[in-house]
Amino acid sequence: MPLHRRALLALAIATAITAPAKAQKLPAGKPIRIVVPYAAGGTTDVLARVVATRLAEVLGQAVIVENKPGGGGTIAGAQVAAAPADGLTLLLGGMELATAPSLVAQKNFVPTRDLAAVASLSLGPLVLVVNPQHTPVNSLAELIALARSRPDGLTFASAGNGNVTHLFGEIFKRSARLDMRHVPYRGAAPALTDLQGGQVTMMVAGTAGVRQLVAAGTLRALAVTGRDAAGAGVPGVPTFLEAGLAMPETDAGAWTALFAPKDTPRETITQLSEAVRTVLSLPELRTQFAGAGLVPQAMTPQALQAHLVAQTAVWTQVITQAGIKTE
Repeated sequence: MPLHRRALLALAIATAITAPAKAQKLPAGKPIRIVVPYAAGGTTDVLARVVATRLAEVLGQAVIVENKPGGGGTIAGAQVAAAPADGLTLLLGGMELATAPSLVAQKNFVPTRDLAAVASLSLGPLVLVVNPQHTPVNSLAELIALARSRPDGLTFASAGNGNVTHLFGEIFKRSARLDMRHVPYRGAAPALTDLQGGQVTMMVAGTAGVRQLVAAGTLRALAVTGRDAAGAGVPGVPTFLEAGLAMPETDAGAWTALFAPKDTPRETITQLSEAVRTVLSLPELRTQFAGAGLVPQAMTPQALQAHLVAQTAVWTQVITQAGIKTE
């Protein structure tokens, strides 16, 4: 075979081999849609819009945010799971993906089965706070001692049944072997209002919502979730482990991440994951995250998928043992 014909044949073979991989990359010139399982205006929605703006700059194509609240995150999750697996429809999910299977009577959508992990985004540290006027304790150990001396006498507030603030309250209650009564509210704001008024004893809340109250002395912070107290944004407050209480489940904090439909090509997942990693490295984004009480967290798709599976097992056990049910 003449040399030039062999060269053309080699080129044709190479093209045939590489063409499918190239076809599996993110379609150019089309907008990417990030579906958020919460209403507009909340911390998760703000996070989504910050990430969308930066991601559009990195990828060179439009990224829009669509809010689809309800169903404990299953409505948004099911919508993304049913979308074309081309990387153009993503879900900004988090702990609700690990808790929904135990809280929501809906089996048509199973996050660990129907979604493909793309990239983790953030950790949202939580902090245990009390009203120092009504509960004059200075440490986690003192609070635990007080609770044990007054069975059924202490209460912990949450932003609602099955909410992250409720679940971490249950983790604290179980780990410290306490008998406390849960008082659910319709949102964090009314719960914090009653905590300041002395109607409830304590709350495990997002750091962004209580930092100013702690700084003003209205509330006292006793411990934060996670492994690194410095990143929580509440100076001088130890982690639960540093304060003497081992709670392995809290290492994760309240996390968020991006997911795609399960059959999304690996090359597309890799492209999106690398773009997110670039976004998370931007100093201005880290500043915006800090203002919202969030810590950037980069995780590979494989590690994130394993994390979702592990977290689902953890929270299924907590929810079942505590008998938690949503309305």
